[in-house]
Amino acid sequence: MSANPLIDVNLATLASLGDGLFAELSALREHDPLAWSPASHCWIVTGHEHIMEGFSGTLPLSSHHLPEMLYQVIPEQEFKTRMPNTLKYQCQILPNLDGDRHLHIRKLLVKALNKKLVESLRPFVRERVATLLDMAAAKRELEFNETIARQLPGSVILRLLGISDTPMDKLKWWTDATTLALTTFNPKAEWLDGLEIVVTDMLQVFQAVIEERRIKPRVDLTTEMLNAVEGSDRLTMEEMIAAMMLIVVAGHDTTLNSMSLGLRALSRNPAPWAQWRAQPERGQEFGIELMRYVAMATALPRVVSQDFIWHGRQLRKNELVMLMMAGGNRDPAVYQQPNKMDLARPNDASLTFGPGLHHCIGHLLAKMQIDEFFTALTQRFDRVKLLEEPEFVPNLVFRGLQKMNVRFHPRSD
Repeated sequence: MSANPLIDVNLATLASLGDGLFAELSALREHDPLAWSPASHCWIVTGHEHIMEGFSGTLPLSSHHLPEMLYQVIPEQEFKTRMPNTLKYQCQILPNLDGDRHLHIRKLLVKALNKKLVESLRPFVRERVATLLDMAAAKRELEFNETIARQLPGSVILRLLGISDTPMDKLKWWTDATTLALTTFNPKAEWLDGLEIVVTDMLQVFQAVIEERRIKPRVDLTTEMLNAVEGSDRLTMEEMIAAMMLIVVAGHDTTLNSMSLGLRALSRNPAPWAQWRAQPERGQEFGIELMRYVAMATALPRVVSQDFIWHGRQLRKNELVMLMMAGGNRDPAVYQQPNKMDLARPNDASLTFGPGLHHCIGHLLAKMQIDEFFTALTQRFDRVKLLEEPEFVPNLVFRGLQKMNVRFHPRSD
């Protein structure tokens, strides 16, 4: 099908679209699941089948060229001198890698961030959830995002890495500066300058903790990364630091957004709330459907590495391709009544954590926290009411909400 400017999505306006994004993506998918967008000047992929192919690693769609996209904001030679640490570590972060280099780092990180380590954190997660919900019950009204939604995954990620003495304000600064610079559709030069300051600050903190763990190992991810071996391969200092930068930002911000979006969705849907309360043992299963429905994982970009034809479309080298998981996760070809939250539906085909070669290495940790939080929440409270409708953050990759004031209503029986 040819491009139709009347059926298009301007990704620069993602925040203002809010939940209207789903209708826009559905209209685009019905018109063409692999469409060239004149408004966004990229390919927008909304069909589940197409997105699965895009993640498969069998097409010339690359993650490796993503840092080069920043040269459109700051010229390459200036970037190298103006943002040396950003360039150095962005080129080593797992989602920005392809091929053997990606496989080498991924194998070692998967060994380090193993199920045993994740499960060792469950008692801490459960304790933190109880403390935060005690506070919610006492205060009744509060701002959810910073008071609860950041506090849980933020403290968990800092504990995971062994830097739990890091203030939450610093974690917020690291995350906000990184996401503003790297996950908005049209970043500004001053945002990239702010990112360089943050990357340099994280570098100093992470170097120190790695050196400390060489001498004093602990039960944490930093120690596991130092010990991870695959044949004769080990992670270098630079690879560990890049991994920590990814984990500290994406590893807590995504869960924060899932909690906020999930609470908003459940506050509007009393039947799933009651179902979760009645079947707490299915919390992880229910959490996967909640994450599909709220579409925190919105999109991941790829760059065409060589000319090729895909489903009859001619894609050209260096064109941008946006794999819209938010669209694929509501594809009626895969999901019956895709716009309905059905906690009991099978979710084997979910795109939330990115299928294929780039499947999220922290998925077990995210699922565990969502399970523990919403299971405890629905047991302790009858409902949570939003005091006003929050605005969305201008994040292209991960949907999230701005300040969200809520009122908790404790269980009445």
